[in-house]
Amino acid sequence: MDGIRFAVILLTYNRLSSLKTALAKYDEQTKLPTHILVVDNASTDGTEEYLREWQNCPDGKYKRIVVRSPYNGGAPWGYMCGLVEGMKLDCDFLFTADDDAYPEKEMLERLEEGYIALSDKNVSVLCTSVLNRGEYDTSHRERLKKGLLKVGVSRVAEEIYRQKAFSIDIFSWVGAAIKREAAVKTGLPIKDYFMHFEDVEYSLRVGKKGAIYCIPHSIMHHDNDGINDSKVLWKHYYDTRNWIDLVRRHFPRRYYYVAVLEQYLKHCTILAVIFRNRSKGYRKMCMAAIQDAVKNRLGKIEPAEIQRRWLIER
Repeated sequence: MDGIRFAVILLTYNRLSSLKTALAKYDEQTKLPTHILVVDNASTDGTEEYLREWQNCPDGKYKRIVVRSPYNGGAPWGYMCGLVEGMKLDCDFLFTADDDAYPEKEMLERLEEGYIALSDKNVSVLCTSVLNRGEYDTSHRERLKKGLLKVGVSRVAEEIYRQKAFSIDIFSWVGAAIKREAAVKTGLPIKDYFMHFEDVEYSLRVGKKGAIYCIPHSIMHHDNDGINDSKVLWKHYYDTRNWIDLVRRHFPRRYYYVAVLEQYLKHCTILAVIFRNRSKGYRKMCMAAIQDAVKNRLGKIEPAEIQRRWLIER
C-alpha cells in the first residue's frame, strides 16, 4: 500500500449498533487503513459474538484484529490494550477512536495530505477535527495555558479551524493518529486513571516526542446526546483526583500546591455550598479524591461504590 500506513484502534463497549456503523465507515474510506484493531472492553450485548464472526470473515481490504478485555477498565485500559498490540503492527500511525465516532469518507486521505503539506515533519500526532451535530467540538483539541502559579487548558478558537493545520498541546482519543515510533517511545496511558484526564496526561508525554497538529479538513463526527459529564456527580471524584495527579507529574511543585488548594476551595469548602449547592456527601467525596491524589492512590472505584460511600445521587 502506498503512502502513509494507518492502523485503526477502535474501542468499543456495549454499543454494538454504533460499532457496526463505525466499521462500515472505515470500509468506505478513500484511503483504507492497513489494519483495524477492535478492543472490546468486556461488552455484554452481543459484541463479542459479532466480532468473532467479523474477524473470521476478512474481505482483504485490511487485516482484522480483535482484543477482548476480561473486564471494563475504562478508556485508559482499553486504549492501553490497543496500543500494546498496535505497536507490534507494521504501520506508520496508530489511529484511535471510539465506537460512536464516525469518519467522513476522505478522513484518512486528508490526514495524509495534511501531513505531506506540513513543513514540520517532527510530528508525534496528527488529529482530525471533531464535529458534534455539524458544529466543531473544540473540547477535543486544546492548548496549555500556564501562568506564574497555575496551569490549565483552553480550547482552540473555532476560527482557527479555517487554517490548513494548527498546533495543539492536548487531544482526546477521538480522531488521533499517533506515530507508531512516538507511541513506542512514550509508553502507555495511565490505566489507573480509569476515566478523565488520561488523554491529557498522555498528550503531555507524547508531545515531548514531536509536535501535535490538527488537520481540520480531516473530519470525525462524534454526536453526543447532550448529557453533560459535569452533571454526573460521581465522575467529579476522578476529575478532582486525576487533575491533581497530572499536575504533580508534569509541572513545577508550585503548580501542584495551587492545584490542590484550588480543588479544595472549589469542591470541599463552604464556597461549594454557596455557589454550587453541593451536598455534604459530595464535599466528602472530593476531599477523599484530593487525599487519594496526594497519597498517590489511583485506580478504579465503581460508580455504585462512590454513590454508596458518599451518598452521591448520580
